[in-house]
Amino acid sequence: MATNTTSSYLNRKTPGVYITEIQPFGASIIGVATAIPVFIGYTEFASDPVSGAALYNTPVALSSMADFTTYFGGAAAQPYAVAPAPATATPAFGAEYTDVNPDPDGVPFMVKSIGFSLTPVAPSSRFNLFWQMRLFFANGGGQCYVVSVGSYWVNQSPVAAPDPVPETWLTGAIRAGDPDSTSPIPGLLVGLKAAGQIVGPTMTVIPEACQLGQNDYAAVVQAMLAQAGTLQDRMAILDLPGALEGATVADLQAAQANLWTAIAPQVANFSYGCVYAPALNATVVTTDDVLFTRLRAAPPADNRVINNILTTQAYADYAGAQLGSVQAAIAAAFPLTAVGVSDNTAQYSGDASAYPPPTAQTPATLAQWRQTLTTLLNGALPVFAQIQGLIAADMNIAPPSAALAGLWTTNDAQTGIWNAPANVAVAAIADPLCPITDAQQGGFNLPLNGQAIDIVRYQPNRGSVVWGARTLDGNSGDYRYIQVRRTLIYIEQSIKTGLGAYVFAANENSTWVAVTTAISNFLTGLWQQGGLLGDKASDAFTVACGLGSTMTGQDILDGKMKVAVTVQMIHPAEFITLNFTQTMGS
Repeated sequence: MATNTTSSYLNRKTPGVYITEIQPFGASIIGVATAIPVFIGYTEFASDPVSGAALYNTPVALSSMADFTTYFGGAAAQPYAVAPAPATATPAFGAEYTDVNPDPDGVPFMVKSIGFSLTPVAPSSRFNLFWQMRLFFANGGGQCYVVSVGSYWVNQSPVAAPDPVPETWLTGAIRAGDPDSTSPIPGLLVGLKAAGQIVGPTMTVIPEACQLGQNDYAAVVQAMLAQAGTLQDRMAILDLPGALEGATVADLQAAQANLWTAIAPQVANFSYGCVYAPALNATVVTTDDVLFTRLRAAPPADNRVINNILTTQAYADYAGAQLGSVQAAIAAAFPLTAVGVSDNTAQYSGDASAYPPPTAQTPATLAQWRQTLTTLLNGALPVFAQIQGLIAADMNIAPPSAALAGLWTTNDAQTGIWNAPANVAVAAIADPLCPITDAQQGGFNLPLNGQAIDIVRYQPNRGSVVWGARTLDGNSGDYRYIQVRRTLIYIEQSIKTGLGAYVFAANENSTWVAVTTAISNFLTGLWQQGGLLGDKASDAFTVACGLGSTMTGQDILDGKMKVAVTVQMIHPAEFITLNFTQTMGS
């Protein structure tokens, strides 16, 4: 506790005993937080849970997945389309069933087999931030910020979850500030600008950027690198363009070339960015997350195909009252509305009134009804459970950026920011989307231009391991490694924050001594933890501040106090060479 002793003494007018505490050690420097990402993307809604006020383009501090759902809701209802398998194809699942009563329009109401194909609708506009947050927390993530740039639903800015059935979601249209806009770029860039207004984040992550076209992707990643280089307090964790489609090494090499083209104008800020690849086969999406609404056709289409597939298996597996119950569930989930099939509805589709939706259709009651109906179909029809599994597997293909943000958090807590966030297994994933060998990784880890891509590789008995720790400035002797850049950011920002106490202090010897002492104490603590290289503290760093050493007389007249700090950074043992020599015994 500090007080102004002079003014306190002069203001004393009443006899008595007065206590004045004098600060003996001066201001100290405390290390800033090192692992606080800011995520930017689209959410179900963005609202204050207390006031209901909208929170779009507003950084919100979170520390758990429960916090995220409270402020931003759940996942987008990504729809999937089911089509019959070609007549020559082998049925994918289940038994065959031949329709003996074709529809009057000549189109068989029952498909000949339960074979089918499954494709996502408009996969380029799927929203993945919700699932990325699950990956972040599964990998040790904690405190973070989230900036929502818009809702999944067009022309809406909801403060409560709207009805999320696919019929109410116009595929491909994205709310991005302008209700009539269909481009995600304005929203992401506005959200990035908002993220740059706050102090605290040390990483910037935009997982949905990898799904953009080349020009739009370039606009976003260039802005991320430029902001990080300007603020000098964070790094940008990037995904490759088209990351979700990178299933082969050739795909990754093509994406690598596109990355180099996209980031070329930001060469001055390469040390503030890093890229991870390939995409990951995550396990955060389960069949419990795949409701029947993902397969329900939006008008004017009908549900004939999925209804036929499920009814085919129902006829193969059930009879009598059991068949009627399953048919009713199918009819409730996938009603037939197209002209020409109503005459078969009673016979094949069942009576949907057996499973009516709730009368009071609040988000909670609708969610419960959908979950109940989905659970019933899952238990009764193996083909439905298999379709759920296929959808979950497709939705689990995830860009790696959020998982790595979580691993950076874990690394800092367990071993310190000065250690490489590598040689650790990624949690909540099955394996990388693309397996890579040693020979293939060389072109990503050590490209001629130094713009390295850090690879996640599967290793027997270890799982999927991060096998790289380089920035995009791989040819630099100073900023080649992620932990070196991050440690420098940590040192710079900690000292900058600590020296705020000396702004407007007298620019004379006592202040210079206090400043050098504070910085030296901070760096000594860092060296003792293993964060700086050197047998003794004087080998690890030097600090200088004073007239004749760092300042001239003119600097003092101009109100400038200059401090010179040098540090000996730790570099990783990236390449370990073992030399063996055989000798002959006598």
